[in-house]
Amino acid sequence: MKKWGIAALFVILLAALVIYIDWRGRSYEIEEEDKLVVVSPHPIEFVIPLIQEFENETGISVDLRSCGTSAAIDSIVNDDDVDIMWGGSLLSVGPYLDDFYSYVTPNKNEYMDAFKNEGSTVTCFSNVPSVLMVNNDLIGDTQITGYADLLNPALKGKIAFGDPGSSSSSFEHLVNMLYAMGEGEPDAGWDYVRKFISQLDGKLLDSSSLVYQGVANGKYAVGLTFEEAAVTMLKSDKHVSIVYMKEGVVSTPDGIYIGKDSKRIENAIKFADFMTSKDAQQYMASDLGRRSVRNDVENSSLVVPGYKINNLPVDRKKVISEKDKWIKEFDRILKEGENG
Repeated sequence: MKKWGIAALFVILLAALVIYIDWRGRSYEIEEEDKLVVVSPHPIEFVIPLIQEFENETGISVDLRSCGTSAAIDSIVNDDDVDIMWGGSLLSVGPYLDDFYSYVTPNKNEYMDAFKNEGSTVTCFSNVPSVLMVNNDLIGDTQITGYADLLNPALKGKIAFGDPGSSSSSFEHLVNMLYAMGEGEPDAGWDYVRKFISQLDGKLLDSSSLVYQGVANGKYAVGLTFEEAAVTMLKSDKHVSIVYMKEGVVSTPDGIYIGKDSKRIENAIKFADFMTSKDAQQYMASDLGRRSVRNDVENSSLVVPGYKINNLPVDRKKVISEKDKWIKEFDRILKEGENG
């Protein structure tokens, strides 16, 4: 009987060990399932508050990888461990839309009409106008109302601009210049771009963040950036002002893009739904300075109402098809200037 008792105890202990190991394995699986890998070109100070709200509400942990738009696109397209690309305008990301998972959020019912007809592989997140940001302490008596004023000889070497090949906000400005200064015909805008590049005096920045930070910190008198970045600097008590180009402003939605090969599709869908919900969009608009894509959300008092801006339409299909060509032409002109 004693031997039987010992054998029974051994079996019980062995069963308990198996159950424990199985539980530990399942626990690890749950941990893996309750996370999301997000790559984003958005400013860190913009995304962190929204990510914290998402994590608190859903219990899903976000692994955020911050980088420029080009690097973010490369990650979402080629790394099957990345679930979402959060950010990047449709003009920049447009050529890659077939690489994303098809999903239509129910929040789309509350979108403004301008954002309802995008394809199912993009979830429109916010509306992003291109703007000029001016350092009020450095600009002096130089008047800045639009692109034409950037050709003032007094501003040579004092203009912050990012590489349009790596920064979506800089590519947006290149598109904006071509259409605005070409009076609706982008091919006619290259004469202005050539003069503008000369004004940079060889200073082309590596990222969009260096543009608005450089202006806010007094390294440059004026920078070509996006509205929310300028609003953030304004709210941080930096001595800056925002200029909406009188020649016309291109305003393009950016998106949330789910990787086609995502391992955590359900979590990615929850992320897209959360970030386009009324509460998240209202917080984004009122506290973070980004324009909502929803009808039922009011924008910040720090941004100019849309009807007061000279909104400039562009042929999005043309821009997407010409993107690589335009970036190469910009680089050619830049190198031409460097070589004298």
